[in-house]
Amino acid sequence: MSIETKIKKIAIIAANPEILFCKKKYLFIVSHMRSRSTVLSHILGNNSEVCGYKELHFSYKDRLSLINMQIALKKDLKCRLRNNYLLDKILHNSTISDEILNKAQPKIIFLLRIPEETIKSIMNMGLKTGVDWYKDPVQVTNYYCKRLGQMERLAHRVSKRYIFIESNDLIENSNEILQHITNWLNLKEPLKSTYTIFKDTGVMGFGDPLENIKSGVLQPTDSYPNIHVPEPLLSKANEAYDACKGTLLRLVK
Repeated sequence: MSIETKIKKIAIIAANPEILFCKKKYLFIVSHMRSRSTVLSHILGNNSEVCGYKELHFSYKDRLSLINMQIALKKDLKCRLRNNYLLDKILHNSTISDEILNKAQPKIIFLLRIPEETIKSIMNMGLKTGVDWYKDPVQVTNYYCKRLGQMERLAHRVSKRYIFIESNDLIENSNEILQHITNWLNLKEPLKSTYTIFKDTGVMGFGDPLENIKSGVLQPTDSYPNIHVPEPLLSKANEAYDACKGTLLRLVK
């Protein structure tokens, strides 16, 4: 970290002492790419009791990582931290340590999308963005299976401080799912299926880089009939999906 960056962080903390001294609540969406995690995080981030809407790419190892999270959110959103949920979404192998789980007591939303839709959606994103490995069904399937294994292992460590949402239910049962999340978080303001966009909405690296996310409404997406996933890869991905879903359903009870 450069001296200039350190000075900027110190200045943000000095101007916002709540970063160090007030009680916070933490909320993580733990999922995989193309799970509709970006639209869910935007819906949450539009609620006055939630601060955050994108992937921060942090590992949460200790109190300093939580301070860095708060600095990033304050710098981006200028939102109130006290008594609000501070939100990040985690789609890759970022660490959430036992120290964070035990001391910060974050709430976690596990979000899971079925394999064929996910793999096709990632491959379509590769065609749109030019990222080579997104276009490779073998690499995409390996990512999906590995990521679901990581989600399973985290679920074992979290105990019952999470809820499990199937991605398609966000579309097919929007009102019921959003009300369920509202109740679970004890939000005074109900979550809505419409949202306003933010500074980094649609920006590669912070979430969904495609145009749909800018629509401001939760909506169905294309099934990509032009994209083919070989059956052996689908079989492997389905096994990972069944194992992960089974674990999440079993442990949440």
